[in-house]
Amino acid sequence: MRRPESTFSRARRALVRLIPALPAWAWAADFGFRPPRDPDDATAADLMRDLAQRILPVYQEADTDVFLANLAALQIVSGAYRAASDSSASLRSRRKGKPFDDLVQRAILDGIYARARALEADARLGFAEAFARAFQELVSPLDNAQAQAIMARLEIPAAVYREPLRQAFDLWRAKGSLPQADALALVRTWHSYQSRRSFAALLPELFAAENRARYVAETDLRIPVRGGVIFASLVRPGRTSDALPTLLRFTLDPAEDDAHRSAVKGYVGVTAYVRGRMPDGTGAVWPFIRDGEDAAAVIDWIAQQPWSDGRVCMLGDGYSGYAAWAAARLRPAALKAIATIAPMAPGIDFPKAGQIFRNAMVRWAQEHANAEPLRAGPDANPDATWQALDARWYRGNRPYWDIDRVLIGKRSRLIRTWLTHPSHDRYWQKFLPSAQQFARIDIPVLSFAGYYGADAGALYFHQEHLRNRPQADTTLLLGPYDAASIRLGTAPTLRGYTLDPVARVDLPELRLQWFDHILKGANKPSLLMDRVNYQVMGADQWRHVPALEAPKRTPLRLYLDTREREEPRRLLPTASEGGGNARLSVDLADRRDVRIPWPDALRANQLPTRNSISFASDPLLEDTEIVGSLRGVFDITPSRQDVDFNVSVYEQTASGEYRLLFDPYDFRASYAANRVRRRLLRAGERQLLAFTAERVTACRLAAGSRIVLLIGLNRRADRQVNYGSGKDVNSETIADAKWPVRVRWHARSYVEI
Repeated sequence: MRRPESTFSRARRALVRLIPALPAWAWAADFGFRPPRDPDDATAADLMRDLAQRILPVYQEADTDVFLANLAALQIVSGAYRAASDSSASLRSRRKGKPFDDLVQRAILDGIYARARALEADARLGFAEAFARAFQELVSPLDNAQAQAIMARLEIPAAVYREPLRQAFDLWRAKGSLPQADALALVRTWHSYQSRRSFAALLPELFAAENRARYVAETDLRIPVRGGVIFASLVRPGRTSDALPTLLRFTLDPAEDDAHRSAVKGYVGVTAYVRGRMPDGTGAVWPFIRDGEDAAAVIDWIAQQPWSDGRVCMLGDGYSGYAAWAAARLRPAALKAIATIAPMAPGIDFPKAGQIFRNAMVRWAQEHANAEPLRAGPDANPDATWQALDARWYRGNRPYWDIDRVLIGKRSRLIRTWLTHPSHDRYWQKFLPSAQQFARIDIPVLSFAGYYGADAGALYFHQEHLRNRPQADTTLLLGPYDAASIRLGTAPTLRGYTLDPVARVDLPELRLQWFDHILKGANKPSLLMDRVNYQVMGADQWRHVPALEAPKRTPLRLYLDTREREEPRRLLPTASEGGGNARLSVDLADRRDVRIPWPDALRANQLPTRNSISFASDPLLEDTEIVGSLRGVFDITPSRQDVDFNVSVYEQTASGEYRLLFDPYDFRASYAANRVRRRLLRAGERQLLAFTAERVTACRLAAGSRIVLLIGLNRRADRQVNYGSGKDVNSETIADAKWPVRVRWHARSYVEI
């Protein structure tokens, strides 16, 4: 008995029979094509259908699975929906039991759309009903993780494909023809764009129904804690009666609710809100005060629920990352691990950094603590609104005590409280684990940090944990991310800098893989193979080492050239001889730059030297890899009793372009030695000032590049200005400037990394 022929075999045989009868143009490597004006042009669908129909008879591919995937797309755009449905079904059959990779997902996505269009024509159904039926047929049999992957790809907006499509139309319009590979890619991009325009509006209802069938969600939990109640919600897999481990996020931001994502991975996902905060985002909170004990109480409550197997792990980003550490220091029995992304460390990196208060604390307090965003016009840009308020503060002559009144028009008790504690005193220390508490944290810990402003908190927790518990099971990952991008880690560019391909990591997904290792015995992600894992910018590689600061690694020390010469002055391997000094003078009362924005690009053609002095090394003789924190000693004579320094390091390539190696580091000189006790400088006297930048970087510098050091004095509209009078900086005003601040650097000044 002959076995029935497969869909693939029938399609292949039909194409083979057709090829000899094709006209000569069909064999050409290029396809003539006159694209429409734009993707929404009325003629676009017909033109793309014609292109797909011309490709179909001659398309060949040695890899059968790739052939079927591309064949289905060509058939869909050609209008051969039943054939496309058969092609995708054949591909799904061939890939059964194999990894759920891109080919399988394409087969399901194309299958849903082709099946819907075929049902629409054959069963005379409306497209909405046909698509719903096709969606249920192909998605319902999948497991939770597979179904979520398909839904995530379905909800990619059509707009994502429109611009690449428009650019391709413009490119090939000028040429008049395109090669087969490009024609095939264009057809698939068109299919992604066109299909999403037809089904996007149907997805919310379909997804909601699918998720109701897969998960149990409880949205109005009230968990009793000492002296109050914590509001929470949860999502857990609904197709199992087994008790499961729980992933808890303790947060004040409803936008961070990722309980569903945890449930997709086979956990109970719980989102609990800081005392006073409601799940809808309303309700004022007082940050940091009770988060540890409240989170510990929530953990104890979870462990007692019938759906819990008694194991709880915490995850968090920013503030919720801090909350995980606040709970870990109390060591609740059910807490088995914590994993944080750029955790906030109160008093270390918020609401001040380098002991300099940031105006951003007022916005954060208004939006996240008080839950009262500024009222502005419907078309107003919130960032622009706050920048305008910063400019108002900068132009005024009011002490920093009044920053809340200037920015939000009223006194804030929270901001006032923070300003009352400019040093890292007991007020801030009580929110962080003590040395004894760090020493007792014996659960696995994972931390992610970025080189561009998303590192200070993570570095603090990691280093203090190891300092007090050398055997700690702690893992740190560092890469070229900032405070926003680190929550995704997948964007190809960051502030003008193109990330190495290996740096484009889905960090939240990596964190879940680590939890699978901790809780389910899965293999440890290879990216986290050692205690410290960092991406070397420019090398497209990750490094895995037991410690960031390896004792065997020789620091690169560079001395500031203090002899008279034009800028940039030199960075020298040894101290310069013959004395001299490098001078910088900044008039802190000058506000003429109020409208000049501070650049934040990571790549630039010109060094941003406002209020700064620059030093450059000789060209590097060979490729050089640097990693770690910048340290230094300034041999200085300051004119005032205090000064706020800004330190940046760039690579200047042989072509003259500048690349910022880590986020500029601001620090107050009077706290450089000890953030707890202020020690004023001796105005007019030569003295040594040692400092360590609370920043880290890892990069490969190309041969021929120079290392450029930029040292500035802080005078910015978006932060506290230190006029150097020796008084409480909060009480100083422009009147305290009196005359420009002058700093002279002498021959013993150096930096090293």
